[in-house]
Amino acid sequence: MPSCDTIAAAWLARTELAADRSAVALLSRAIDPPESAPERDPLPITAAAEPATAAAILELLEHGEVPTLAAVRTHIAHRELRGEAERTARLGELAQCGIDDFGRILARLTHDHWIRHGTGPTRRDVLDAPAVHTAVREHVGDVAPTAVRHLWLLERAQRAGWIAYNTSPRSLCAGRRFHAAKYGQRVSLQPVETIGTLVARFADDYRTRYDRSPRWNTLAHDLRDNRGRRVFFDTADAHVQRLWLVTAGWLATPNDLPAPGPLARRLLAAR
Repeated sequence: MPSCDTIAAAWLARTELAADRSAVALLSRAIDPPESAPERDPLPITAAAEPATAAAILELLEHGEVPTLAAVRTHIAHRELRGEAERTARLGELAQCGIDDFGRILARLTHDHWIRHGTGPTRRDVLDAPAVHTAVREHVGDVAPTAVRHLWLLERAQRAGWIAYNTSPRSLCAGRRFHAAKYGQRVSLQPVETIGTLVARFADDYRTRYDRSPRWNTLAHDLRDNRGRRVFFDTADAHVQRLWLVTAGWLATPNDLPAPGPLARRLLAAR
């Protein structure tokens, strides 16, 4: 019967490690574990007929490791996880390219839920909606319903300003871009972080100057961005947008009037 070294050398003869004596020795140890390692299962050389297993054996040998059966299985599992992570990242990039479409859909679903129920939907409520799955097929491709959450659509839409949420249950609500979209160029198009900062700073400066919070109509009428555009179309618009501003921490509403929220207070204190 051929020795383990002979078997290992014969198998490696068809690979890039054909002349590598150390690789032969490592593979031989995997085929016939030493008596000092009785807990190791021998690596059946027939397992190398499977392409994934053969590739794992070669990669372990290239790194100077003994390709034990356990090591091969672990290596294959890690490679599959890396492959899945790379696939998820590619799908995430496709989702990001269509984030405005996803954002509009998520914001509309969320806004409608607030109108009907007086509270925000759960993440599952919106991610399981047929409109979301249709958009996923159009922008990303075929994704299992249970895997849609791995596209991080809510997080992407939040960063883009379409929705807002915090750690409280059912805090999900429509964001700045959803409410501003209907007014087009008539209101500020600045990023959501800029809008939040402008609103909070106005409220803070007003309280410092007059020792009281501004009224909503004052906020709506007087607040402008750096290009002179109104942040809110009118008082009603300011009232509607208070939900996302409070949810995101830009505003608080003591006595039902605007004041800097917890996020804004931290940022203002750091100035």
